This record gives sequence, C-alpha cells and structure tokens, in this order.
Amino acid sequence: MSPTLLDRRAVAEMHARIDRLLPESNPRWGTMSAAQMVCHVADHLRVALGDTQVNPAKLTLRFGSRDIAVNPGLLRFRPVRHLFVHWLPWPQARFRAPPEMWRTAPGEWREDIASLHALVDRVSDKPPAEPWDHHPWCGSISGPEWASICCRHLDYHLRQFGA
Repeated sequence: MSPTLLDRRAVAEMHARIDRLLPESNPRWGTMSAAQMVCHVADHLRVALGDTQVNPAKLTLRFGSRDIAVNPGLLRFRPVRHLFVHWLPWPQARFRAPPEMWRTAPGEWREDIASLHALVDRVSDKPPAEPWDHHPWCGSISGPEWASICCRHLDYHLRQFGA
C-alpha cells in the first residue's frame, strides 16, 4: 500500500524532502522547472481540499510530441482506481494534468515553499470522513484515497527533482 498524507511519518518525510528542493534543481524527466513543480503540486492539493473547483476531465496521455485524450471512466471503479493509486507505476512525463492544477504561477521561492508546506498540513489535518472534493479523473473519492493520491503525486514530483 502506498503512503498517505494521513500518516504523520509520511507527512514529516514530505516536509523534509520539500525543504531539500532548490530553485535551481533540474528535473530528471519532463520540462517544468522546480518552481513550476512546487506551484503545480500546491494546486493539486488545493483541488483535493476543495479550494479550487475542478471539472471532470479527460485523462491526457503524452506519447512523444502527441497528446491523446482518454476517457478516465475506468478510474471511477474502485478496484481499478485502487491499482492506479497504490500499485501501478506512474510513467514519467506521460500524464498531462487538468488546467486547474496549473493555475498558480511561480512567485518568490520561499513563499511558494511555505505555501506548499501549509497545504500539506491542511490535507493531513483534514478529517478523512469529511467530504472531499471531486477528482477530475476519478470523480467522487474518499478522504483516504485523496490523501494517498496527494502523497503519491507529491512523491512523484519530488523524485523528479531529486528530493
């Protein structure tokens, strides 16, 4: 089972890894900068918390220079979603996130990092039984599922930048 932002040890590890990021860090894959990544994962957490409303979206997969939109309907079925969230590897630089997860432009590095830390804490402090917002690909999902997706997404991008 993958870690979750509902686990205090996982949250502490994420905070330590975020603190190891540098604005000049180069990605191991993909094209975004470290500052863009920090804003992107923060926007993702804002969607989970319901701060940003999101519309259902096609899952866009990147193959070379082509983007192919795929109906993510299978992710609405719990067993398939469970595989995607907890077990299947996420391919590097193959998914294109919905536009709601690209709203924030990088600003001052320390402020963006502080904002990301605060959002991680808000996700970890949110009671899992409370209603959480819809995921653009998975639809209505539970707090524990959101906390796992958020943790895995953050881990994916921290690894992308060597943290």
